[in-house]
Amino acid sequence: MRGLQLPLSQTQRIRLQRALEKLQSLSCKANSDASVTVADTIPVNYEDAFLKGHGATDLNGDLVATVCGVVERINKLVYVRALRARYKPEVGDIVVGRVVEVSQKRWRLEINFSLDAILMLSSMNMPDGIQRRRTALDELNMRGIFEENDVVCAEVRNFQHDGSLQLQARSQKYGKLEKGQLLIVDPYLVKKSKQHFHHLEQFGIDLVLGRNGFIWVGEHVEARDSMVVDQANSSEQSMVPEEKNKTHTPLEMRQNICRIANAVRVLSTLGFSIDADLILETVELSSTVKIDIHDMLGSEFHVLVAEREAERRSLVGKRKR
Repeated sequence: MRGLQLPLSQTQRIRLQRALEKLQSLSCKANSDASVTVADTIPVNYEDAFLKGHGATDLNGDLVATVCGVVERINKLVYVRALRARYKPEVGDIVVGRVVEVSQKRWRLEINFSLDAILMLSSMNMPDGIQRRRTALDELNMRGIFEENDVVCAEVRNFQHDGSLQLQARSQKYGKLEKGQLLIVDPYLVKKSKQHFHHLEQFGIDLVLGRNGFIWVGEHVEARDSMVVDQANSSEQSMVPEEKNKTHTPLEMRQNICRIANAVRVLSTLGFSIDADLILETVELSSTVKIDIHDMLGSEFHVLVAEREAERRSLVGKRKR
């Protein structure tokens, strides 16, 4: 576990140290060769052919790590995935980004990659929902779809020859994200899974876990037909101010967003892998011990979450035996 910069009392420091030591011992028992530091030997079967990848090299007949990280094995390929590195995209990854530029037939997005990602006008659904060729009028209306500083969810499509990344948003689940918070965590904390879009029904919240470390927590939006969106936009223009105020996010919803966002911040500070189940458990813990939203970022709640996670992993380990 990385060093935590929290104002801990002596008792809290002892409790947190015990919990982290217990977590570390459980992790070592579960997979002794998972985490390595520089010059650590990576156990491999030399009788079987294998390929050494990034972060691994031969030294005096042994395969050793050249970076700190986690050993990954894909068929015969053995490599070390560095923990403290920028996001390394893969085709099919779900990412969340922020628009930094609107240019000719494309948007540029910041996605925590070494280069800005590109979302082409031809790689997304048009507002009218009709599959057709893009016209000059569509290009003129690009700022009506996304503009600078908008938060957008998309999928990694492919890589260009210059190393830049191309995105696509050809589904209703992709697109502009509104009425919520954008959180930034280390990319290695968000594991690849079958589902990165989560609807937390009990809170009415949409949770998007971007593989690039950008996490969106916002008010739930029903997937609507794109043709209905234009009709809604035209009707909004004729709304009186009193009717427009009804579309504002209510106080209870904002509190739910803040509570879930603070749960993500706590898990990120402790260095725990972030998934929807662990986030919900952290939120339930804050409600059980009746901790205020603002106090969730305090030292005591960090210690409680670490102790709860150590206990949970210990029970899981006993069940496997």
